[in-house]
Amino acid sequence: MMSLRKRLLFIPACLLGVAILVLAIKTRPSPELNPAASQERVVEVLALSRQPMAPLATGFGRVTPKLEWQSIAEVSGRVVYKSSLLERGRVVPAGSLLVRIDPLDYQLVLAQAEADLRSAQAQLNKLDQQESSLRSQLQIEQQRLNISRQELARKQDLRERGLISQSEVDIEQQAALASQRSVEDLENELFVLPDERKVSEAQVNVNESRVNEAQRSLARTEIYLPFDARIAEVDVEQDQVVNLQQVMLRAHGLDVVEIDAQIALHDYSNLVASFSPEQLTDPDRLELGATVFLNSGERRYNWPASVSRISDSVSLNQATTGIIVDVELPTQQLNPERQPTLVNGMFVEVQFEGMAQPHWLVPESALHGERIYLMEQGLLKVVAVEVLFRRDGMAAVASVEPAELYEGALLVLTDLLPAVEGMALRALDTDSTESDRAVPAEEQAL
Repeated sequence: MMSLRKRLLFIPACLLGVAILVLAIKTRPSPELNPAASQERVVEVLALSRQPMAPLATGFGRVTPKLEWQSIAEVSGRVVYKSSLLERGRVVPAGSLLVRIDPLDYQLVLAQAEADLRSAQAQLNKLDQQESSLRSQLQIEQQRLNISRQELARKQDLRERGLISQSEVDIEQQAALASQRSVEDLENELFVLPDERKVSEAQVNVNESRVNEAQRSLARTEIYLPFDARIAEVDVEQDQVVNLQQVMLRAHGLDVVEIDAQIALHDYSNLVASFSPEQLTDPDRLELGATVFLNSGERRYNWPASVSRISDSVSLNQATTGIIVDVELPTQQLNPERQPTLVNGMFVEVQFEGMAQPHWLVPESALHGERIYLMEQGLLKVVAVEVLFRRDGMAAVASVEPAELYEGALLVLTDLLPAVEGMALRALDTDSTESDRAVPAEEQAL
């Protein structure tokens, strides 16, 4: 009975405690709120300004030799000599004798051509002497003809006076006719002599050509390297018979290599857009800065390059275009211990730098998609922008609407979540403590 009474007294006591707790909560005064602290968001800002920056584009390509030399057999025959330097990958100095083809047949051809040339020259000299002799004889016969004609006239005069017989006149007339015939024969021989000379001169020219051709063929039996080069391919052996137009070896020049660097089309457009219309008169001669990089493990090597030309085609699969650059590699400056050389087939990176122009530059962390945040008169303004290009953690932007970006505009660097147009902002004071800088804007508002 006693236990039941205690239980009945416990229930009113509990109800009374609950009522007192509810009354205390409702009558408790609310904490004082700071309106400015609850509405303004503390943000870090940066004054906008137009600063010069050039677009940077990266492309990739393989190294190829600028100068590639092929040794093609211009004569046929057996290889009687092959240089010990003729090995793939070996660097060979200019002027080295690489291959010799059996020259015997070509030496015989040259000897025969030289003999024919001497014979033709002798014939031409003979004609010169013959002409000189004919002219001397002609002069003698003309003098003899003149004497005969004078003697004939004298005897005809004596015959008219009856001092000599007619037979003596006839004999003298026959002598004059014989002299005249000799003169005419000599003149005829001199008349046809120039044609014979032309024939002999033509024969001399033909034989000289044959001698020159034989000399060239004989010289082609020896293959010399025209410049310092690296042997790339060897397709000839000792005692092998080579045929005309057969490729015996290939070599690559050491001084210059070229790279067809493929870059994205929009990167190429950014590079071109950085130049003025006057500078674009010759697209193949754009004054682009170019640097070649080779990554090997933890090391990164670089070489200065120059833009040679723009590729004539676009890769439809990769949406890229090619910019061909040249890299000079002076052989006297090569130091394989410090930096490797660029050889055929290396896959390298090429960075292109356009012309620096003034742009609105913002840190990439301040970009929110295609928007940036500005603080105007303590309020948030969301501005739509077009990202032109990015470089070194910065982005060059242009406003979609005119005059939304201006010199001295306050760019909000703090990431606001949520970002509501027109929300109240307060620039982070430079005198704030480090702890205040470390507290996010969301926690400060709370």
